[in-house]
Amino acid sequence: MKRPRFLRQKEVDIKLRHEHAERPRKLVPWWARALRRIGMRQGLRRQQPSGSLSGMRAGRVRVAEPPAYARRSVVKASFSRNRRSGAWAAHARYLSRPGAQQEFAKGLGFDSEREGIDMLATIRDWEKSDELMWRFIVSPEDADRLNLHDHVRELVGQMERDLDTKLEWVAIDHHNTDDAHVHLLVRGIRENGRPLEINREYLRSGIRIRSQEIATRELGPRLEPEMLRARERAVRREQWTEIDRALQRKADGNGLVTYDQFQPRSEGTRIRAEQEIDRLQFLSGLGLASRVDERSWKLSQNHERELRERQVSKDVIKSRAHSRQRAIDTGMDRVRERERERNG
Repeated sequence: MKRPRFLRQKEVDIKLRHEHAERPRKLVPWWARALRRIGMRQGLRRQQPSGSLSGMRAGRVRVAEPPAYARRSVVKASFSRNRRSGAWAAHARYLSRPGAQQEFAKGLGFDSEREGIDMLATIRDWEKSDELMWRFIVSPEDADRLNLHDHVRELVGQMERDLDTKLEWVAIDHHNTDDAHVHLLVRGIRENGRPLEINREYLRSGIRIRSQEIATRELGPRLEPEMLRARERAVRREQWTEIDRALQRKADGNGLVTYDQFQPRSEGTRIRAEQEIDRLQFLSGLGLASRVDERSWKLSQNHERELRERQVSKDVIKSRAHSRQRAIDTGMDRVRERERERNG
């Protein structure tokens, strides 16, 4: 389907500058000027102090959305009730299974101070008396450039300030999918013994934003070419993306997204609009949006929930496929080893 006429301009080749690995880092990072330009330093300074949050009731925390050039992060949150069925222990056993963290070895967890934790023993201990356990999957952008253990430790520290309580937790990093990620398990008990309640909005976006803030402080904000390329890769993904968040912000109360009065101010804004229109056309093919006229679309009421559910299903399928392939490869390696032993 054709794009609106005002967007039909020549394509611009966006290229990233590649620096040599051996080039030393500058003492003053290159992105310091960018932080001043986009006003991010002020935003971070306003969000870091948590004293204003401590007076709030448990879990009722609002966190401002970070600037567009902040690093991305995906955080999935859920909880599990203790049915005394051993389900928590089974989940911990699955997370620490051989191959998920490192090849041919049982996975080991970590917490705020320790490494090499036996997750199964820890969760079994929680399961004896606890009623609730929170579960998070944290997957920051460019995870291969971050120390994931340090990232999660800083993230949980910020969560403690936001929620005004110490948290007892254990986590494990996984490298068995295309994107490295961390599974974080948190006891559903506040330090005063009361249940740990977390506001839905904080679960939905607050923890993700905190992870983005930490990654941005570590790596610096994204350059515009990086951001545009990341968005382009997401146009045809069956999952909730940053383009969908942009469309959600543009939509009116009825879910209508229109570019009727849109005039691009720069090449970047033009490309972003084209990506959003491509995304709307893709969503139309999935039945999650409908075209109203040449420059307008209406998002379905359940398009966010549907995209998130599709992502969860794909993650499960992908993880199982990786596990099956790893089991096959391991079996073949054992067969070859026995053949070598027989052949002397």
